[in-house]
Amino acid sequence: MTLTTDDFDFALPEELIAQTPLKNRSSSKMMVLTKESETIEDRQFESIVDELNEGDALVMNDTRVLPARLYGEKEDTHAHIEVLLLKNIEDDKWETLMKPAKKAKPGTVLSFGDGRLKATVLESLEHGGRIVEFSYDGIFLETLESLGEMPLPPYIKERLQDSERYQTVYAKENGSAAAPTAGLHFTEELLEKIKNKGVKLVFLTLHV
Repeated sequence: MTLTTDDFDFALPEELIAQTPLKNRSSSKMMVLTKESETIEDRQFESIVDELNEGDALVMNDTRVLPARLYGEKEDTHAHIEVLLLKNIEDDKWETLMKPAKKAKPGTVLSFGDGRLKATVLESLEHGGRIVEFSYDGIFLETLESLGEMPLPPYIKERLQDSERYQTVYAKENGSAAAPTAGLHFTEELLEKIKNKGVKLVFLTLHV
C-alpha cells in the first residue's frame, strides 16, 4: 500500500479546537487503545500513571520554547512584517520564516521594538525561508523575551495570558519554535507519582 500525506488529511471543526488551556494540565483527555482487547477508552491524562510499570523509562523532551514570533517593519518603507525564528545557525544568524516573505529580499533591514532589535536579511532559501543576522545591545535572549511572542499554532486565536502555559513543566534548554505538545499535560505532582512507581525519568533535548 502506498501512502501519501493526503491520506492523513482530515476535517477538524473550529468549534472543537480548544482556545485556552485547562487550569489543571493533567485534566486533559487521553485516549487509551488496548491492543489485546481491541478497546478504546476515554480517560483523563492523569491516569497515564496506571499505564506505566516499574522498570519502564519515560523519555521527555526538555526543550524550551522561545518567544520566537516577532512583529516589526522594514526600515525603509515601514511596511509591517512578521518573523518566526526557526533555528540558530551560528552567533546572531538565524533561519527564519517571514510573512510576507516577498518584501524581505537580501539586504533588507528589519526593525523591532523601535530599533531595539534589528535584522538584516542575508539570504533567501529554496523553501521560502530567510537567513537573517540580528543586531542589538545587551543580551539577545533578554531582548527577545521583551519583544517576542510565543509562536502558537495558527488555529489558536486566543492570546496567551501566561507564556509558561506553552512550556512543559520540565522545559530547560532554550531553542524551540514550538512546544512538544504531548508533554504539556504533565504536572510536577504527576511526574512525582510516576517516579515513585519505579519508572525512570529520562530527558533529552530535541528542538522543534
